[in-house]
Amino acid sequence: MYELITIQDRSRWQKILDKLQITDIYYTSQYFLGALKLDPGEALLFYYKDDDGEVAYPFIKRVVNDGDITYFDVTTPFGYGGPILNVEKNGANLTANFRKSFMTYCQNEKIIAEYVRFHPLKENAQFFGTHLKISSLFETYTINLKAHFTPSQKLLLPNKEDVDNASELIVKKLGTVRHLFEFLVLYYAAARRREEADSYYFFTNDYFETLIGSMGSNLHLFGAFHENKLVSACYVLTMGDTIYYHLGGSLSEVDNEMTMRTLLLKIAEWGEENYYVFFHLGGDFQVEENEKQEIKKEIANCGPAVFYIGQQIHDQQTYDNLVSLEEEDVIRRYGNI
Repeated sequence: MYELITIQDRSRWQKILDKLQITDIYYTSQYFLGALKLDPGEALLFYYKDDDGEVAYPFIKRVVNDGDITYFDVTTPFGYGGPILNVEKNGANLTANFRKSFMTYCQNEKIIAEYVRFHPLKENAQFFGTHLKISSLFETYTINLKAHFTPSQKLLLPNKEDVDNASELIVKKLGTVRHLFEFLVLYYAAARRREEADSYYFFTNDYFETLIGSMGSNLHLFGAFHENKLVSACYVLTMGDTIYYHLGGSLSEVDNEMTMRTLLLKIAEWGEENYYVFFHLGGDFQVEENEKQEIKKEIANCGPAVFYIGQQIHDQQTYDNLVSLEEEDVIRRYGNI
């Protein structure tokens, strides 16, 4: 059996997450409120249960045409997601029966295509290799905050004795609302430098305002200052024991390795002090971001986790007539920045 929960029924949505012990920020209804600004549609949670276990699958259902007959697709929001399984008996049977039930739902609702950004830390893509077209995009990196930083990493953190020296790079925790405008200046400067990035990733002010309003204390902003000028900043998301790097920006003239390394390590230090266990740094498939990818790889102390996307066409003929995305377009559209 399955149950479909709308985002308006937040108490039921949260009850399902609690039942499956899901404490990840990307699965919450409040995160979906911001995500709907990027992917307008209807946010739903598909809850499946049988003798082999349970599955929770939140997604966004979107209109794909303007014809007399309305067709839809479904996508997980920007970030990470995909079905989470709570296996009680047989995982293969649970996965197969869940997919059968979901495909019936898609057929009844005229949903012609499905796109999934799987969660690298949940490793949930492994269950769906025979059910979806799975593509690996890149490795993501994580700092285990319970492990001690190496001496070389410690040296990269701003020296507390030098906080009054304006010539030093200083990292501060900023107000998410108060410093939004300063962050947007950096974010749009970085976005314009990414010429080959899809316009989807040029997020509007409306997205950030909704993100701030919906996430509350689960959203934090950190900034790096050089000679009293904000030169780099990023928003991070927190819930349970994990911090996620979400979005960042920087000025090109000071966008260097030391700045990013110091910013990330200072956030890690803050996370350790506030009893978080993991800081997920993410990853990137963009060619020009290789330097940042290497920095994340260097400061991570956990093994890399692969970011996968999944795709299934539920109505090939209608899809070809209405959408027909090329594989390269799918990767560009559903890869994280």
